[in-house]
Amino acid sequence: MVGAQIIPVRVGVVLDMDGHGEMALTCISMALKDFYATHDHYKTRLVLANRDSKGDVVGAAAAALDLLKNVEVQAIIGPTFSEQANFLIALGHKAQVPIITFSATSPSLSSLRNPYFIRATLNDSSQVDAIVAITQAFGWREVVPIYEDNEFGEGILPFLTDALELVNIRVPYRSAISPLATDDQIVAELYKLMTKQTRVFVVHTLSPLASRLFTKAKQLGMMSREYAWIITNGVTNELSSMDRFVIESMVGVIGVKPYVPKTKELDELASQYRKMVQKNSPKAFTQNFDIFGLWAYDSAIALAMAAEKAIIRNPTYRGTNISRNATDLEAFGVSETGPKLIQALSTTTFKGLAGDFELVNGQLQAPPFQIVNMFGPGDRGIGYWTKKNGIVRELNFTSADTNTYSTSKSNLGSIIWPDNASFPPKGWVIPTNGKKLRVAVPVKHGFDEFVRVIWKSDNSTNVEGYCIDIFDAVMAALPYHVPYEYVPFATLDHNMAGDYNALAYQVHLGEYDAVAGDVTIIANRSQYRRLHSALHRVCLASMLTVQKLQPKVRDANQLIKNKDYVGYMNGSFVFGFLKNMGFEESQLKAYDSPEQLDEFLSKGVFPLGSPLAPDVSRAILNVTEDPKMVRIDSQWLGDMTRCPDPDTLYPFKSLGLASFLGLFLIVGIAGIVAFIIYVIRFLHENWSVIERPDPEFTMWSKIAELLQKFDNKDLRSHTFKKHKLSERDDGCCCDCMQSNHENYQQSPSSFSLASPRTNCPPSPIPSSPSEHNIDFQGDQRSSSENATTRQQDKSPNMINLEIESANLNTDEQINSRSTHGIH
Repeated sequence: MVGAQIIPVRVGVVLDMDGHGEMALTCISMALKDFYATHDHYKTRLVLANRDSKGDVVGAAAAALDLLKNVEVQAIIGPTFSEQANFLIALGHKAQVPIITFSATSPSLSSLRNPYFIRATLNDSSQVDAIVAITQAFGWREVVPIYEDNEFGEGILPFLTDALELVNIRVPYRSAISPLATDDQIVAELYKLMTKQTRVFVVHTLSPLASRLFTKAKQLGMMSREYAWIITNGVTNELSSMDRFVIESMVGVIGVKPYVPKTKELDELASQYRKMVQKNSPKAFTQNFDIFGLWAYDSAIALAMAAEKAIIRNPTYRGTNISRNATDLEAFGVSETGPKLIQALSTTTFKGLAGDFELVNGQLQAPPFQIVNMFGPGDRGIGYWTKKNGIVRELNFTSADTNTYSTSKSNLGSIIWPDNASFPPKGWVIPTNGKKLRVAVPVKHGFDEFVRVIWKSDNSTNVEGYCIDIFDAVMAALPYHVPYEYVPFATLDHNMAGDYNALAYQVHLGEYDAVAGDVTIIANRSQYRRLHSALHRVCLASMLTVQKLQPKVRDANQLIKNKDYVGYMNGSFVFGFLKNMGFEESQLKAYDSPEQLDEFLSKGVFPLGSPLAPDVSRAILNVTEDPKMVRIDSQWLGDMTRCPDPDTLYPFKSLGLASFLGLFLIVGIAGIVAFIIYVIRFLHENWSVIERPDPEFTMWSKIAELLQKFDNKDLRSHTFKKHKLSERDDGCCCDCMQSNHENYQQSPSSFSLASPRTNCPPSPIPSSPSEHNIDFQGDQRSSSENATTRQQDKSPNMINLEIESANLNTDEQINSRSTHGIH
């Protein structure tokens, strides 16, 4: 731009000037050169002032103070590590100078509490859900995090453990290793991990510590097929800088890293970077180009755009009232352009080399994560994870089923596991310290067919019984060997050391690894135990089809009210349960004999979250379907066919006519009463027929006339009244109603059926056409003008009444004439 005044904007860069820092600084310089080459119309230009943080917190703080006090920079890019960032963020807030980091990833660094902090890299917590999805995909129930013992490593832990617990994956142990740990200290921690049963590790360290960790793990045999290793992007982002020998020791490891789309611009930048470093340092070792270089490049572009957008004209500091006794920490002013610059930077969006650059609450938004598998010379992609769809094989955003979240391993490509195994490890083993599982058994003096503890003279024990045989069979059915021993839950005098609740709680505390015996899961025990066994469920399908279950007592309150006795197995939780219901202790009777029970349920119980539980569940199903179960039943419980026949205990009741006797009786009585009322009413209405004095009118004639009346239609009924009204609406009924019954003589032949083209009931017709003219189109024309006038003056209601009266009179005359015609 010729002739225009350029406004310099001073920007500090605080980085550890090692290989990684030099790579990042090179990318920042390349970004500004490329950007201003295509934006030469900009009035602002970023001017870099570099400082070496020397690899520690104090060096980073000293560099920042120098830039704020002596250079009066308008923004600072850096520092390199999370532990260096906290103090710089505080300084930036005080001076109102934006602090932009492209590599400090710890979630403990918050932009919400520090408005002048911009994280132009990913928050470590953004990858947590991807790691959890991988763990779910392979059914691992326990995970041990191995993390760097500093702010970077600790920051992810609360987010990782919370996400795992949400899907019932336990974190039984956490392994913290200092970045300054010696090789012997690393080996000692790995030996400690070998003594534990969990074999799934999530490694969250930086590449220097990760290189030493995997090298030692390989030497100790921990890269075998029984181990599963997952690495976070703290390692995968720096794979390009790790030694080839280390990479080879990591075969079978799974990792996650941010997805970076391959573009032409990215290839050009990589080529340009190689040429630049070869020109500047042809013989020196140079850091390979990685994603941190891309974030550094995008950070510089964003800051250049924001500086122009903020319309910076005079980038200076304003002084503050500083006392003479003030330290260097207080001896700097406040940037006048800082508020505008941070506002412009927060709203800057563009498509960067690392992906879309968009800040929300000062944080770069996370892209999809690529899931990779270490296979020798490097890593290869096996799938992706997105926040919306979970694990997917390809990034296909046009899929129709875009709302389904998946954690299926079938969406991953082929995986090489440690020791070149083709199948995933189960995630846990019996610890290498030789410790046996301690299986607690209850001690009972009765009902010992289930569990029986026999004390020997040397105070050792022999445990046997129905539940013990089943437990032994289940453990033998597991696909691997599990050493265990039975430990009686007893006091020194061979009595039970508490009730069943206390026994279950000891499992929760870790005193025992499992329980074998006649133990039942109830609400308070279910908080710390997981039940895995085959359950038999009985359902009542319908009252009409199942009536064999006829208990004599249907309500426990009835037992309490009647002071009836209730039995319970000696030592069972039922005793306390019944007392809580309101039973008096005098009503409760303990029993010890198996003959008093109709059925029982034996269960194996393991602590909540035990990795043994799923395999034991499957083994229980196999044992219960095996013929050996019949032998165990016979040995301890005898012949099960001797159970009493339920038909003799509770007679079966089927449905028959007698079941509906009451219903039939009510309907019959109602019908008879209705019939009698109708007959009485009918005879009353036609009593004149019965009392007729005509001697020729015989009893049979009267009966015939009554039957005929009974068979005639009752035009007074609601049905016929409704019918007449409907006919009146369509013009038919008017023709039928206009007949003047008083002007002609009636005879049996004086009636005809309605016209086939109408819906009218039978109507009277004149004996000759001259007596009356009827037009079936709806109008009646009389030869007499007065007759017509009279008919028109009548209201519709009057016409209806007249027609009904005429029809009734006509019916009586017809009946009378037809009766005389009989004889």
